[in-house]
Amino acid sequence: METFINFIKDFEGIFGAILGSATTLIITDILHKKGRLKFYLMDYNGEYWYESKEKHYGPTKDKKYGQEIESYRFQFTLDIYNTSELPKIMRDLKIEVYENKKLLTSIPVNDEETRRIVSRCITVDQTTVFNFNGKETVNIILSAEIPKEFAGQLTNKNIFLKLNYKNEKNKNKYFKIYKGAIEEE
Repeated sequence: METFINFIKDFEGIFGAILGSATTLIITDILHKKGRLKFYLMDYNGEYWYESKEKHYGPTKDKKYGQEIESYRFQFTLDIYNTSELPKIMRDLKIEVYENKKLLTSIPVNDEETRRIVSRCITVDQTTVFNFNGKETVNIILSAEIPKEFAGQLTNKNIFLKLNYKNEKNKNKYFKIYKGAIEEE
């Protein structure tokens, strides 16, 4: 036992250097992976659409031409900052509508950067995945449409909208977009 202690004392400097280097590498690796996505809601606007009295005209934004709510369409702009030094992802984006703490519906999110207009037809692709490089801010414009069966409930004061997504570890994360009643004009 005493020979082992003497051996340790003889190579004390070498063992200290190895232990210090290993600790530094482990802590550096942990700090590189640490970080998250920070969301900043830059713009939000939405409108109720009404079912037209004249069925062949389709939905209208003007309440005097239609009384029954057809849907609630909204668009929002987010600045997203990745605080980590490693890339982060967002995928499977959905807007979830809650009344109090009860989930009413979950709807897909559209990426407004893909909006195309061809011969009176507007096409917007659903979001698939967003990649964010480390220490970088990205501005994205998204939209969604809450259908008729849930749009009428948005005037309730206990409504809130969440942007739900999955991260690189396949964990569900969310960002609150709106809280409170969404009034008709």
